[in-house]
Amino acid sequence: MSRQRKLSNNICGEYLILRLDGSVGHHVRFLVVIPSTEYPLVTLAAGWISKTKPCLHEIGHLPVLLADWLNAASQHYQRSAPAAMIWYFLYPFRGTTEPPSLSPAHPLRRSFTRCGREASRHPVITILISVALATCLIYPFPFLYTNNFTNGASNLPHHVWTAAQPVQENIGAEPDVVMRSIWVHGSYMKALGRDVLLAGLEIQDALLGQTINFDPKLSAGLGKSAGHDGPLSLEMRDSFHAINGLSEQSWFFHSPLLYWSCSPDAIAEDDDIVSTVNESSRRSTSVNVTLRHSIVFSGKRFEDHRLVAADALVITLVHKLDSPVGRQWERQAQALAQSSRSPWRMYPRDGRVNNSQVYEFKFQPLSLQDDIFLAIAYSITVIYFLLSLTKLRALKSRFGLMLTVVAQTVISIMGSFTICAILKIDLSRIPREVYPFVVVAVGLENMFRLVNAVIITPSQSKTSSRIGEALGQAGPIALAGVGQDLLILYLLSKVVAPGVAAFCIFAAVALIFDFVLLLTFFVAVLSVDVRRTELSDSLETVKSQRKKLGAVKPKRQNAWVSAVLSGKTPISTRIAGTIVMVCFILVLQGHFFNNESPLRTLSRALQFVRPDHQLSSPPPVSQLSVDINQARSPTAWLRMQDHETAREVIHVIKPDTHSYIARVYDPLVFVLDSSDRTPTKAGVRRFLPAAYDFARNQSTIFVVSVLIVVAAISLLMNYLLWNEEDTSQDDDGTIHKEDPLMTVTTLTPGHDLDVVMLSASPDGVVVSVGLDRRIRVWDLQQNDRSHYISPTTNELYPFPILAMAIDEQAEWVALLSVTGRLMLWNINEKQWGPSRIIGTEARAPPLFSFKSAKPGSIASLLIVWTSGLLIEVNFHLESANQIVELQPWEGLISSAKQFVAKPTTTDTKPSLHIVVLTTKGTIHLASQLDNKWDSTTIPLFPPSAPQKVKAILPLPKIGLLLAITDTTAILIHISSQATLHTFTDLDARPSSLQCFHTVKRHASCGHNGLASFSLAYNSRLTGNPVLHTYSPSQDGDLICVTPSQPPSNPPFNTWTSAILTIHKVPHDGAWQALPCGAIVGITKHRASRRSSPSDSSSRSSSASGLRHRRAGTPRGQRVEETDGWEAWTLSARGERHSVDCAGEGGRGEQLFVMGCETVVGVGRRSVAVGFGNMVKVVMVGNERFEGEEGARVVKLGRRRKGGGRGLGG
Repeated sequence: MSRQRKLSNNICGEYLILRLDGSVGHHVRFLVVIPSTEYPLVTLAAGWISKTKPCLHEIGHLPVLLADWLNAASQHYQRSAPAAMIWYFLYPFRGTTEPPSLSPAHPLRRSFTRCGREASRHPVITILISVALATCLIYPFPFLYTNNFTNGASNLPHHVWTAAQPVQENIGAEPDVVMRSIWVHGSYMKALGRDVLLAGLEIQDALLGQTINFDPKLSAGLGKSAGHDGPLSLEMRDSFHAINGLSEQSWFFHSPLLYWSCSPDAIAEDDDIVSTVNESSRRSTSVNVTLRHSIVFSGKRFEDHRLVAADALVITLVHKLDSPVGRQWERQAQALAQSSRSPWRMYPRDGRVNNSQVYEFKFQPLSLQDDIFLAIAYSITVIYFLLSLTKLRALKSRFGLMLTVVAQTVISIMGSFTICAILKIDLSRIPREVYPFVVVAVGLENMFRLVNAVIITPSQSKTSSRIGEALGQAGPIALAGVGQDLLILYLLSKVVAPGVAAFCIFAAVALIFDFVLLLTFFVAVLSVDVRRTELSDSLETVKSQRKKLGAVKPKRQNAWVSAVLSGKTPISTRIAGTIVMVCFILVLQGHFFNNESPLRTLSRALQFVRPDHQLSSPPPVSQLSVDINQARSPTAWLRMQDHETAREVIHVIKPDTHSYIARVYDPLVFVLDSSDRTPTKAGVRRFLPAAYDFARNQSTIFVVSVLIVVAAISLLMNYLLWNEEDTSQDDDGTIHKEDPLMTVTTLTPGHDLDVVMLSASPDGVVVSVGLDRRIRVWDLQQNDRSHYISPTTNELYPFPILAMAIDEQAEWVALLSVTGRLMLWNINEKQWGPSRIIGTEARAPPLFSFKSAKPGSIASLLIVWTSGLLIEVNFHLESANQIVELQPWEGLISSAKQFVAKPTTTDTKPSLHIVVLTTKGTIHLASQLDNKWDSTTIPLFPPSAPQKVKAILPLPKIGLLLAITDTTAILIHISSQATLHTFTDLDARPSSLQCFHTVKRHASCGHNGLASFSLAYNSRLTGNPVLHTYSPSQDGDLICVTPSQPPSNPPFNTWTSAILTIHKVPHDGAWQALPCGAIVGITKHRASRRSSPSDSSSRSSSASGLRHRRAGTPRGQRVEETDGWEAWTLSARGERHSVDCAGEGGRGEQLFVMGCETVVGVGRRSVAVGFGNMVKVVMVGNERFEGEEGARVVKLGRRRKGGGRGLGG
């Protein structure tokens, strides 16, 4: 269970004051919530208040100070599952791009972690699923888009800007032409009926005059001097046609009846009207405007790329402002309304159409300025990508990452095109070169965030653990970023031009696909890359660089630039994608509103967000007195016009320009009297007609193609991973799941009786001593080095053994017998080395260890006896100088620790120290300088003080020392002997306290700091392990571990301001703290205990059981859990895992185990346990033993084909 600090609430009049528990110096963090009517939420005031002098340092409203409060309070809420979600709902309003870190127990983080682990455990399957998804999205693309006049498909974007958008009346734009139209309806979706066509022809002739065999070229130059206000003869009408010269009286028209040359006889004699309509779709008018179905029909239904039905005939008149043909159209429309013998109903009834809207129609190719802008934008993106790629120093397969990024981007873009086509979203209004940019700019951010998260995970962890942990950290941040971008795109789509709004929808769909592929395809490829050790080669370089950070002082003039490049400022890559996306959309908006600046567009957007803002009314829609169930509204019909039509009309009206402005009147609607306007299933379908055609005609080929592609990629993956290790089978063919987080391996053959003494080295060498008086050497890296130590003579008989040690190079084992003889055993040569009689005491010495030795020589031994005697045995010297005895301390020694302090400067060497604790609680520190020992006393308590130090624990990597009393642990800086902090209220058994911490880094205070510091001990009351973890109050900060005066401006990352989290283990048993950041123990199963879902591996048969003359337990038989033992681990973040201690090796030789108290740390991630007469190695993740140059990962108990697994594998 965990405990953390919470918010305290006080009600003070009208104000709700929230105080954050914990203080720094004389300051307390507080928050004031004040009800406000000006803002829809609340007004916040946040700052620091003095305990002695209450005053408000900062005050402001929500948009300014919300981020300040969120950053302070996030540390208190980050481990609370219900409250943590609020940070993502408020993410767009925060003043920082650093979201709070979710706790490992948060359901959202657990979901992402589980997703990453599963994708990493089954990378080939995940990649194949991604390939199948990509094929499903890309394969339909050529069937849904077209570059020609094929009907029912979506228009493919070209290298042009196209638009049909309304223009605000107050801008004062003068229309170039006027557009008037009539819509002729029969029964619902029956506009291709012969009766409707003949009625439409009759109405057309009534409005324009007779149009049979229409050829205005015959009247060129005739009648232009006649009066224009009276009735026009056919010759006069045709003389004003645009084909006879463009003037202020010019006109032309589109009509589906031109398919039959406006001849009633041709319509009546046509036996297959549908075929005629489809065959004539490329027919042009006299002014070379193609009579596409999109401009002469409304409410179209397509099947197999053929028009099969339409709801209305659309006859459009386009004329200049002073054209007499337009005036005649108006007069004749009113005359038709007054006719009582008409076989149709007219809307409006009086034939007067007064509603109109000014539209701009544009067909503008990409200009040189556009090309330069896009080239610069893409060049900057490529440069950013390449620079970011070079910064990934722990990444080897850069080319593979580039291919993965390109593939993911292409799939996202093509998938978005497919979905937008199915949903009938017109993307042809913006050049095709624009579409990939936003996806690339935003998608790269999440990819690099995930790669960096993988790099900083512990390299010794399992591949699935590393990927899962990285995705658990980066996934919620990426999800928040995608959600933020989707919200911004939604808001922008409401205020921009229709073409830009379609682009916003495209970008939103592409970002969703990119996020899905990030969780599947990219994670799977990255896991394969990690498994092949592509991310591991320079981790040691990264670590060494971190260690050097404290010694390198950054240059002031480049600090801000370095911060921007490293992503530590708000204007960094964490929000660069969003900023680029918004700016890019505003630039696109400028193309559709040449007379509107981006500032004006942004102003309209802000007005849209304001609650009291009244939105401008949309373009007027034809409001009919009677609902006739039109399959397509006039406004929707106008906006879906083909861009090629706009180009052709522009060429007629304004040949030297790329756009024209038209005043478009609402259509004059005619409905035949005998028609039935009840909607049927034959109407316009919801999705793109080509999508239905694809599903009907290409389903079988589509499924077969997907299967072929998946099979081909599967074969390719098998070929590429042919030489990789087999992750599905052991040598004996046993199929297993992904390697668990924890593994327990039994070292065989074991002893005949219980193991009573263990010693180990960081190189993976373990030496065990049993009651059977046998000594066994185990090499966890090279099994051929494992052997027994056999006494050759009575003189070299070491039993009973008083103490044992292994040197740093794992070459020598030192044994001290109760007889006073010191003996050395050579592990490499498997023979005895030199020995000497040094004398002995009645009990084991508090210190018995090797000193650091030069290569090729035998290390010296240091022995500290309880009497205070220090003995140094130098086997490499002459026999006269081999033994040096000193008496540097007075009193009895209860504890002694040897450690090597790292040099503070580059020109000094590491120094050897011994810290001892007397039975009176006095701490002495002895240092060896020039082969001489100098001892000093660390004053901690006066002699009369009731407290007394009971245990000591040096922390050489950070230069600190822990002095433990009954209730406290005092942190002492070794060099200055200053007390940094006192950990109080510890219910600890002093001798059980252990510690682990993160790597020392350079903190903001100018000194070294830690990102995490943990204390572990056994409770005096229960005997169960307890873990205290201290972390900074702000994400990304450090806890300073150097004595210094606290600054006057809080917050400051001191031990006082650190956040404490307590985790308790509900069972007892032996345990050991590991440098990797966890404690590992072993305990017996409880009767009510069951395997938790977080267990790293399934439980196998128990290894415990009474030995019956080597009668082993049958492999298929399962021993009750209550009789077995389990190994468990608890990380600093509170993550718990457990695994059975059962092992295949030595199953029939295992003695009955009553207790387990002999535990020793082997490497950074493993411990050796004396388990009855066996030695078991419990490993957390993959061990990377430190003794060998080019240290490799060791995985016990499994031998793979193709060599051992690499780092992180």
